[in-house]
Amino acid sequence: MIIAAFFSSVEFYVIAAIFAAAVIAYASRPATLGAVKHFLIGGNLCKLTDNVDDKPRVAVRCTDTGDVLLTRLGIADLTTDGAVSLVIDVKGFEVVVEERIAYSPGGESVDTALFTLDFMGHERYSVRYENKDLGLMAVFTLNNRPGMEFVAPLRR
Repeated sequence: MIIAAFFSSVEFYVIAAIFAAAVIAYASRPATLGAVKHFLIGGNLCKLTDNVDDKPRVAVRCTDTGDVLLTRLGIADLTTDGAVSLVIDVKGFEVVVEERIAYSPGGESVDTALFTLDFMGHERYSVRYENKDLGLMAVFTLNNRPGMEFVAPLRR
């Protein structure tokens, strides 16, 4: 009799509602993405165009092996004595690429940096490419499939 009275009391329904809310909150948690992986990649510098007004952009090409060939085009005022590197943070399928340019006087003029990203699988990634010093940024989705090619303009 006492047990039946408890199941019909207000207290029982309050406890049951709190328990149900806790179960729903636990079940709706986002999946863990794991640790952030950090990569530092140096670029190979070259001269592709003589066009001074070449717009800054990023060209992406996916290979059959899963590598991603990233080409940074339209780098102004850079010479062969300078350097371009990428600091890449990968958390799950979220990729943040921070470009760093080191200018140095002397050398021949270059406008392009070539990078090979050999750590990405055949997946779909959300990529944010940015150069904080120049205030340039591009956001795109990379579906790493053989033969995939596109160009993303860098904007302020």
